[in-house]
Amino acid sequence: MAKRFTRRSLLLVSGHAAIIGLAAACNSQAVPLSTSVPAQPPTAASAAQTPAATSAGAAATAAPTVATSAQSVPDVPREQTLVMSVSDSVNQMTDSEIMNAFLTGAQRTGWHFAFEPLGFYNPYWTQQVSGPSWIPGSQNGEIPYLATRYEYSPDYSGITINLRPGVTWSDGQPFTARDVVFTLNMLRDNAPNLLWSFDMQLWLKEATAADDLTVKLALNNPNPRFMVQFLQWHQDQGFPIVPEHIWKDQDPTTFTNFDLDKGWPITTGPWRLVLSEPTQKIWDRRDDWWGAKTGFHSLPAMKRIVVLPRYEDSKLTQLLIANQVDCVHNLQNPADAEVVMARNPKIAIRTPDKSKPWGWLDWWPNALSFNDMKAPYDDPDIRWAINYAIDRRAIVDVGFQGQSTETLIPLPAYTPMLPFFDAVKDLQQQYPIGTSDPSKTEQIMQSKGYAKDGDGFWSKDGQRFSIVILTPPGFFENFAPIIVAQLRKAGFDASFKAPTNEATLIGTGDADAYINGHLASVRDPYLSMNLYHSQYSAPNGESAPQPMRWKNPEYDKIMDQLGKLPASDPNFSQLYHRAMEIWYKELPDIPTVQWYLILPVNTSYWKGWPDVNNPYSAPAPWHRGAATLLINTLEPA
Repeated sequence: MAKRFTRRSLLLVSGHAAIIGLAAACNSQAVPLSTSVPAQPPTAASAAQTPAATSAGAAATAAPTVATSAQSVPDVPREQTLVMSVSDSVNQMTDSEIMNAFLTGAQRTGWHFAFEPLGFYNPYWTQQVSGPSWIPGSQNGEIPYLATRYEYSPDYSGITINLRPGVTWSDGQPFTARDVVFTLNMLRDNAPNLLWSFDMQLWLKEATAADDLTVKLALNNPNPRFMVQFLQWHQDQGFPIVPEHIWKDQDPTTFTNFDLDKGWPITTGPWRLVLSEPTQKIWDRRDDWWGAKTGFHSLPAMKRIVVLPRYEDSKLTQLLIANQVDCVHNLQNPADAEVVMARNPKIAIRTPDKSKPWGWLDWWPNALSFNDMKAPYDDPDIRWAINYAIDRRAIVDVGFQGQSTETLIPLPAYTPMLPFFDAVKDLQQQYPIGTSDPSKTEQIMQSKGYAKDGDGFWSKDGQRFSIVILTPPGFFENFAPIIVAQLRKAGFDASFKAPTNEATLIGTGDADAYINGHLASVRDPYLSMNLYHSQYSAPNGESAPQPMRWKNPEYDKIMDQLGKLPASDPNFSQLYHRAMEIWYKELPDIPTVQWYLILPVNTSYWKGWPDVNNPYSAPAPWHRGAATLLINTLEPA
């Protein structure tokens, strides 16, 4: 997700509304934008019991008690409670009885901070700030946690990991190398039925424990990115290590890891789950946390965390104004952030003086993607015809009111990545991906035997060229209508919709086109580029690990070579350039914009939030690469 956001004039906002109206008129199933503030969500624990929404210009100041509806859950004062709205399903959490992060139904509703990783990687690191100041040993964005160090073998086919002494599970059992070994081998042995199991089957030959604090990994092939790809959490990347003594007698493909009476989930973090409902999850502090006992870090300042579902931006705006939430999912419309900051002076943003840009660059550059196995999208010329119909500048100016940037490459624009952007500028001249030219669309479509019908849409053999674009519910409402309007203007009968089973439809090849993001690379291009490897494809009707369903044998061969090389290898740049030449020529999907996270945070009760001067993380509470760092860094305001 990667985007930078700034605001533009009322003229652009009006243009945005006009385009949205056009798209909605074109498709009765188009996702409408909210026009009114929805009803209040349940407050923290019945939920966090907080004041009603305040009037414009005034923020709530009371610090009420966090009351609960469950008889066994005591009340906690609001000023001792962190309230966060996370991501995934809108308005209700669908995983209220799931705490197995390896099941497809698991969401980011608490396991991502209850479990702790071997380490973190902070893509926002600077020479002054690598990670939180309280974690010693952070360097170049690498933040040690349950592990203190790791070392690759000279050929990158093996890894030695040293664990931190004194770590214990929440039931008092020691955390050892056996837990790491068990988790990795369990995933490998249950492929492809668990999340991350395909990757472990692909890469992991064997995990072994040399002693209680030393893990040895033998890989099937050299992989200089294994740690950052799987074991150093960042953004939404990485999986938890689970306790062998709990999981060894369970079937991981069905085990929910949820039983409050048994204290499940058993984790290493300082939190225990005390209430789990579709409308909220409540986690109370566990004061026997290993970190406080060993001197690694003091107990978190808050005594309770209330996790609320994701809401649409209008409701998040209301909650922030009323001090009913401390941190939220990113606001997609910069205008909402302006409203929040105008009405609640306690709201902070990425820049301390609230100057723009407000957005945190995420690892999720957006694209208009297709099922490349399915006609007519299996034809690169058709994909190029659609590309020429898209005006990225208009998407930025209107959809994001200037607070984003165009992208012509499927990579996030983090500082270590920028040389790889420069390295393919010659290819962008040879293959003019950034050109918006409907006349080129017309030339290609006519060469393919299409002609415009009486309504101005491309047709062939009596069939109109229709494009139904899927989006995740609640996402891309600010620019999906713009893309639809541009495509319709160029002669494509385009529409968009956001079904609740959007991810399933895309994964099984039952979607023709969709808007989403690419998540993988943060330090060099390989992980994102490898998403296009045909090993992640599958026949239509079967679930694919990556849904583009594009196949190019030469590209695959280059990816196989690149995956074994660190970016510093002299051969890496040449192979990368050749792979991108193939990619641009065939254009398996169409990059549109970088994704930036607008993340207002509430300083009424908590301080110590990251900002541009102290970027130890982004304040994204649903990210496993951020939540623990935020929680353990915040202090009472």
